[in-house]
Amino acid sequence: APKWHQNSYGAYPICKGCSVCSRDNGCVNCQPKLFLFLRRERMRQYGECLHDCPAGYYGMRSPEINMCSRCRIDNCESCFSKDFCTKCKSGFYLHKGRCFDKCPEGFAPLEDTMECGEGCEVGQWSEWGACTRRNKTCGYKWGLETRTRHIVKKPPKDTIPCPTIAESRMCKMAMRHCRRGNSGKHRSKEPKKKNKQRLRFRAQNQHSDHLASARSSQ
Repeated sequence: APKWHQNSYGAYPICKGCSVCSRDNGCVNCQPKLFLFLRRERMRQYGECLHDCPAGYYGMRSPEINMCSRCRIDNCESCFSKDFCTKCKSGFYLHKGRCFDKCPEGFAPLEDTMECGEGCEVGQWSEWGACTRRNKTCGYKWGLETRTRHIVKKPPKDTIPCPTIAESRMCKMAMRHCRRGNSGKHRSKEPKKKNKQRLRFRAQNQHSDHLASARSSQ
């Protein structure tokens, strides 16, 4: 087919923005910064030069030619690149450049934006606390130590559970015997096995008490 350069396409509006144009095939190459988009109409295909690629396509620049390429991401309506979606088809939620019919675990569906919102975010664990038993740091062989962390960002919906914010573990006391004058002058005479079982049970209760007070303070 005969070709016309930019200044001689005359009555062919299809050649707008082209650097090389054909009456039958439209634009073959575009002016700098414009993207070549191949449009299909029935059995015919012709090139157009556009500032922005249409929905379902993204602009791909190269030294030779700037092309509009089709989004290949499942259920994606508009994309930024071949592997990053910016808008999903109706009924799907956008999450990290992909489209989901249900949000991944730990994320909540935000119906107004059709995106997956962040789940519950917690801070770093604190250092382990002092090894204590009955509020004393001596007088027993075994005690409990606890560490905590705070909720930094609440989830958008209460249906998303937050991870554990307190945990306790058994610990060996640094001072088995209390010094004279210390209020904790006491030595445990309980059998070792029962002793440990009671401590584990107390750790569970202490843990659930801490969770309850943490929740009520939010």
